[in-house]
Amino acid sequence: MLKLAPYEQMTKLAMLAERLGFDSLWVPDHLVLEAYESLCPEAWRILSALATCTDRVTLGTSVTDPYRRHPAVLAQTVATLDLISRGRAILGLGAGEAMNTDPYGIPRDRRIRRMRETVEILRKLWTCKITDYDGRVFKISQAFLQVPPVQKPGPRIYLAANSPKTRQLVGRYGDGWLAEMMSPERYKADLNEVKNAAQEAGRNLGDIDVTCVVTTAVSQDGEAARKAALSQAKRRFLWWPKQLQVYGYRVMEEFDWNHLTVRRDTAKRIGEHIPEVPDKPCEDVTIFGTPDDCIGKIERYIESGVNHFEFEIVGPYAATCQILAKKVIPHFGEEA
Repeated sequence: MLKLAPYEQMTKLAMLAERLGFDSLWVPDHLVLEAYESLCPEAWRILSALATCTDRVTLGTSVTDPYRRHPAVLAQTVATLDLISRGRAILGLGAGEAMNTDPYGIPRDRRIRRMRETVEILRKLWTCKITDYDGRVFKISQAFLQVPPVQKPGPRIYLAANSPKTRQLVGRYGDGWLAEMMSPERYKADLNEVKNAAQEAGRNLGDIDVTCVVTTAVSQDGEAARKAALSQAKRRFLWWPKQLQVYGYRVMEEFDWNHLTVRRDTAKRIGEHIPEVPDKPCEDVTIFGTPDDCIGKIERYIESGVNHFEFEIVGPYAATCQILAKKVIPHFGEEA
């Protein structure tokens, strides 16, 4: 995952990642981030700009929601990126967060249904044929696009899914699964839900790019890497307290992204509550330590069924990419 930063910096990091051999770049799609002073540019324009300074890496959102853009506008946006990048666009789609909708009066309802209908409409419109759609949320009539995507039948759609209902959607509709804050053991168990849903829909699990989004800190100083990874994981568990409950722990739900809206002191208040999150579940859902430590954890994820990693890098971004590319990923050869 590429951190949001001044555009010039993101350009340099994107080109570095491509030179080092990474195969994909993912950008968060938010209106705001939890820190009031954060820089948060619009994701699709950033990705289009990055398409002009890279040649090989695929470019995706991690993730877009189904509220801020009508499916027709989103279909045009993604198809345009696919055209600019010569077939390298990926859409990461999730159920969204309150901070990006509620303060702006954007309705956020029927989340699962909206995701499903959005996917169905996107795929119809990417054919560029005149089409109708009569859904519960969206209705279109005699609609079509005039920007055919390079990829046929269209760009791949990765669904962010950390609940039984969204994993059902992945199995039935997703080209890829983006799962986050998961231990290898839990990933294996939840992957069975995706597999079963795929089979019910007449699909195979092999049709789905099984991806894990994982907080990653790599350093020759293993303890420093551990502290960096756990600090970020604790923030994420405060944002997603129901995810933490799966591992048998509870924290306050004040910062749950399902209802959190950002204020000037939000990041400070979250920081004050980080010590309340236990270390153990954070260690279980992150990759951290020396290169050898990280190789061991990645092997456990692969054994659990993961075939693609989206590394959320914490710590020095460029230096961590260098270590991953030169001392970790080569261990896996063609599996990387």
